[in-house]
Amino acid sequence: MVKGTPSLGKRNKVVHIRCRRCGHHSYHLRKRRCSYCGYPDPRWRRYNWIKSKKLLH
Repeated sequence: MVKGTPSLGKRNKVVHIRCRRCGHHSYHLRKRRCSYCGYPDPRWRRYNWIKSKKLLH
């Protein structure tokens, strides 16, 4: 198997589109869920480790 340039040419399927709630390009079409905000779940997706990660940068 080749991992370089030839395999990059096979990336032509649309997996994520723009989310209608947060506006990020993170809405997964097959899962029907936004990886950024968790839409269509009524509560916003958030984890405690996100705070600590932002403090490091």
